[in-house]
Amino acid sequence: MLNTVATKTTSQMPLTVRERRSAFWASSDAHNPNGYMVYNHTLIPSTFGEAEQQYYHLKSAVQLWDVGCERQIELVGPDAAKLVQMSTPRDISQMTHDRCFYIPTVDGKGHMTNDPVLLRLDEDRFWVSISNSDLMLYYKGIAAALNLKVEVFEPAVSPLAIQGPKADELAARVWGGKIRDLRFFRHMRVDVNGTQMILARSGFSTQGGFELYFEGNKDGDVVWNQLMEAGRDLDVRASAPHQSERIESGMLSFLADITFDMTPFEAGLGSLCETERDIGCLGWAALREKREPDRQLRPIEIAGDGLPPQGEFWSVIADGRPVGRISSSCRAYSFDCNAAIGLIDRSHWSPGTALEILTSDGLREATVKEKFWGRF
Repeated sequence: MLNTVATKTTSQMPLTVRERRSAFWASSDAHNPNGYMVYNHTLIPSTFGEAEQQYYHLKSAVQLWDVGCERQIELVGPDAAKLVQMSTPRDISQMTHDRCFYIPTVDGKGHMTNDPVLLRLDEDRFWVSISNSDLMLYYKGIAAALNLKVEVFEPAVSPLAIQGPKADELAARVWGGKIRDLRFFRHMRVDVNGTQMILARSGFSTQGGFELYFEGNKDGDVVWNQLMEAGRDLDVRASAPHQSERIESGMLSFLADITFDMTPFEAGLGSLCETERDIGCLGWAALREKREPDRQLRPIEIAGDGLPPQGEFWSVIADGRPVGRISSSCRAYSFDCNAAIGLIDRSHWSPGTALEILTSDGLREATVKEKFWGRF
């Protein structure tokens, strides 16, 4: 997570109209979060309760997350698909109208600008659900420079995540059993109190669940309360994406694990890049020259007891010299170890390689792992 504000009451925070709130802000905030963050210019609760307890609850029950900070960029018009394709090396030509694609977006030099989820709503209509960086001006600039026939704007959409192994049961109680058949990274329309809205099988955890793309700024509390009431016996709780669960599962955080100086290949997203043929991505030629990276993200296990809080990159050392950086770290409670995500030089990224990590409380021994702990 980024930009967490450690306070128990929003009255302690310097708020202005620039810190936007989602349609679920009031409902989520009423559950007494103990931390907040600003993400995509949007204020959301970021932590609830004791970290380890919330971690195990996510893995055993069901949680509601206000993720209205996942802002949407809508592209609609005859050139909408062309404009999306110009921004990403992932081929979207065969994307059907019920699909969600995780896409790396890049600039003309092949460096990453975001790692959003792309939803195709119609032949000429897309939502780009962005991570924590501004991307809309990039689309607007290209569209204006090339005089493309496309509108680019931010719709009033606030995603609400329903995550955990009991998410299917909760969603089925509210929207019917048909949602159980919804495949991963597919979406469908469901009736939300008389309005058809998009429900996608997706979310920033590996515990399973959905994201409801709630449209409008009113009555978010109505659907929140409906879900809370329907899931009372399922132990549904308000919460937020969990740092430990996402790190042990290898879920990347933009501006932390992925930075603007990295390519998709360095981020381990090379399988999402079409480099054999020119599909219209502005960074295509540059990416072809960068297919063999000299550094790449790797799972790193750090020895010892729990780690200190991490507020900066930690240096990775081997043979007395820097060979990378740690961008995210945590205690992986289910695996009784310290898990981390590191950008490691090719010379030292093989599984089993011994490393040292210069943490904020001193050197720790570490090892490159073959895969992330939460991946099966």
